[in-house]
Amino acid sequence: MRQGFGSMGAWLGLWCVLGLAACAPAQLRMPDGFAADAAVWPVSGHSPRHWDEPVRFGPYSALQLEEGGTFGWMLPVGRVDFGRSERRYAFTLVAIGQAPVEVQCRVRNLAVGQWGANGRVETRIEVDATALEGPMLDCGLVHDGIAPALPLALDRKGTHLDGRLASPWGDYAVRSLHGYAGTPIAGYAPTGFEIAAGGRTVMVVDLIDHGQVFLDPAVDESQRTYLAAAAAILLLLGEDAEA
Repeated sequence: MRQGFGSMGAWLGLWCVLGLAACAPAQLRMPDGFAADAAVWPVSGHSPRHWDEPVRFGPYSALQLEEGGTFGWMLPVGRVDFGRSERRYAFTLVAIGQAPVEVQCRVRNLAVGQWGANGRVETRIEVDATALEGPMLDCGLVHDGIAPALPLALDRKGTHLDGRLASPWGDYAVRSLHGYAGTPIAGYAPTGFEIAAGGRTVMVVDLIDHGQVFLDPAVDESQRTYLAAAAAILLLLGEDAEA
């Protein structure tokens, strides 16, 4: 249930966040302690998204992009309905002088809805049931052609997405971000993602506007292309990231 704001200042803050007032452009609120000297790469090909257009940032490009259409159905049973959709995409993440990373992903959503009456008003309650079928995002990454594929998987937890990225160097935690810089107000849909190892954020993927990717310069050169492939996965997640 949404709660009301207690002051006009809070309302003005919300208008600023939504970009509906004469305020500075909305910016992602960075995770606490993230590297102040992080490399910053603007993204092209993410927003607006065009069919089969490569996603690029810094020295990295998602090439040989294959994007499958979304398959979905809705099955009504009395006042209850079941909705399901699935989308697949694949690409190869490349950078000059670096080993490529091949990626295949599947995004799926399963929802159960029920119609009811609230006085004279018809209301509908929808519950996300994707976890019954597995992760909402399920990807496999192959680094330098070395099998087997390692997973990146995300599950929906309320409005947030949480999961892990397995790599040849160990596991990373992946979490959605929902904050805006300069305000305590959090967005409903993700404003970005953080990738962390050992409790330390090593990469941030900013989804606002055209998008940006931030990388901790302390990350070893041999691991950067792999993390960049994970960033491209999260950028291509698109509207499926929204609850």
